[in-house]
Amino acid sequence: MTVIPLHRNTPAATAGPADLTVEQVKTLLAPINPSRVQTLNRQSHLEAWDVRRWLNRVFGFGGWSDETLELVCVAEREINPGRWTVIYRAQVRLTVKTTDGRTLTAYDDAAMGDSRNQPSLGDAHDMAMKTALSQALKRCAHNLGDAFGLSLYNDGSRQAVGIWSAAHPMPADDADVPAVPDDAPVKPEPSPVVEEQAPAAEQQVQRSKRAEGGPWEQPAAQQQKQAPPRQGPRAVPDQQPAAQGGPSRDYLADAQAAESRERFDQVRAAAVAEGAPADYLAKLDAVAQQKEQAAQQQAPKQQAPRASSAPKPAPSRPTAVPSVPTVPDPEADAARQQHAVALAELLAAGKALALEPSHLDDIATAEAGCKAADCTVEQLAGLTADLRAAAEGAAA
Repeated sequence: MTVIPLHRNTPAATAGPADLTVEQVKTLLAPINPSRVQTLNRQSHLEAWDVRRWLNRVFGFGGWSDETLELVCVAEREINPGRWTVIYRAQVRLTVKTTDGRTLTAYDDAAMGDSRNQPSLGDAHDMAMKTALSQALKRCAHNLGDAFGLSLYNDGSRQAVGIWSAAHPMPADDADVPAVPDDAPVKPEPSPVVEEQAPAAEQQVQRSKRAEGGPWEQPAAQQQKQAPPRQGPRAVPDQQPAAQGGPSRDYLADAQAAESRERFDQVRAAAVAEGAPADYLAKLDAVAQQKEQAAQQQAPKQQAPRASSAPKPAPSRPTAVPSVPTVPDPEADAARQQHAVALAELLAAGKALALEPSHLDDIATAEAGCKAADCTVEQLAGLTADLRAAAEGAAA
């Protein structure tokens, strides 16, 4: 009697790029449909629900999964009685599989999410967590190519940037990748109505993209020529009165009154955040340099020994002592200026999220172990990037 062995098509333990189907590769290499792209503050992005829809379309139901690796509440503040702002940080892992269930690859990424000025503390936490998790998932998914928004990182372009892959050669009759069929235009998810109590939430993060200029950004001649507004029958709601009278506070006086270099850096950073031009910042730096020179000249007098009770010798003719000019330190000045600019950018990012400087100090203490003014330039840049990502995630 002859025994015929039974051969089963057992899938391999591991999977690779060659295990993607031709239709999957076509879909991943096709340019993104412009109707899927949303724009907020001149930045293009995809909706989280649309990313999940396309994960189902490309890899199938059960063909992908997301895992929360970290979810941390970074800040919880009652900005006004009964109004809450909450910020979360999330780290997510996206795993995609082949059609036979083998793991193809996994991507990890993180993001910040916030919920501003909410009347319910529970809703504020819920929205901030959801925003952080959704933003982190979208960042993981863009590694899968243009279908998941990779081209949007190229200055918001809708043109494909992947185009081809040497690991996925196309058959000769499939050389031309067909366009993905059109869907109905994507609409953003509904978000709770937030009663903003200050226009800071509408301001854009970076100074170069602000909705309106700072008090120094108008020429002096133009400010002098501005006539008082006429009393008309009705006001035009889209027009904002131009800033007049220069800065909102006397930063030069504050710099003169600063009792430490740290306090001066805070004053200078606030001036930068408000839009002070280079010549005004130069005046602030000159005040700091004058105070440092005065402190250096005062130090020898304070260290001089007290006069003894012995009879004083006859006064001798004073000899001229040449004054030693203070040697400037360009590297130290550049480092201080860079630190002040980084601190100003953090303040501007926090202002866009309706966060006070004390709130930023709490976030910096939790993340870097020190207050914002004591952070390094690299730490300040990281905190600023997280806050800007939170502002973008809130709109997702």
